[in-house]
Amino acid sequence: MGQDSISIYPDWNVSSKIVASTSTRGGGISTSPYDSLNFAEHVGDNDLNVKKNIELYTAQFNSALRWQWLNQIHGVETKEVTQVSKPINADGLLTREAGLVCCVLTADCLPVFFAAQDGSEIAIAHAGWRGLAAGILKNTLDKFSVPVEEVSVWLGPAIGFCHFEVGTEVKELFVSQADSMAEKMEIQQCFSAVKNSQKHMADLAAIAKLKLANLGLHQVSGGSHCTYCNSRDFYSFRRDGTTGRMLNIIYIDPDSS
Repeated sequence: MGQDSISIYPDWNVSSKIVASTSTRGGGISTSPYDSLNFAEHVGDNDLNVKKNIELYTAQFNSALRWQWLNQIHGVETKEVTQVSKPINADGLLTREAGLVCCVLTADCLPVFFAAQDGSEIAIAHAGWRGLAAGILKNTLDKFSVPVEEVSVWLGPAIGFCHFEVGTEVKELFVSQADSMAEKMEIQQCFSAVKNSQKHMADLAAIAKLKLANLGLHQVSGGSHCTYCNSRDFYSFRRDGTTGRMLNIIYIDPDSS
């Protein structure tokens, strides 16, 4: 996995035509508590600062790229896009069009990057625990035309098992979705009880991997960056409350042969 001053890049088994990354919080102009490369206008930051951050970030890419944004609603819908429009009310995007950038904002939720290994189609999903439970990974994968065994996934930065505390009802919801005793035991291992509490620590990345495996997708990497732990590089809503958002992008390089 590569990293420069403002982006982290996945290490996965896909065509070199696929470009994907997660921004870090450095390199922008927003001031505290949004410092500094915040991409979200809905969190209280100055809109002009956000627009400038977008300009600074997108300037490093091919000027011919078309950027598709979302109004994320913590739902389970992934939209297939063939051309850029105003922000779409959904939590995932899929495209087969070269040069169309699929964008997702995060600050603890799990960004899930999908790509056909031959570079023919891509997708990205915004997956919090509600989205994972409700089926956003399946909804996204179902839109691919290639067989599931020809799809790879990278799990981007999200809040880690070390800091993601949830209620018992969240654990029980995921356990109730298991189709077998073996799967139930695997799901239970994604949670750890908090001593003297009705709370559990939850592993979003591990839950996502189990969900993907149950869908027949085993080419999964990533999931090691905790947004809560690393305040230098990542925004975290759980850690800070009022904060910015990172930008997760994926596209098919229009200049690839």
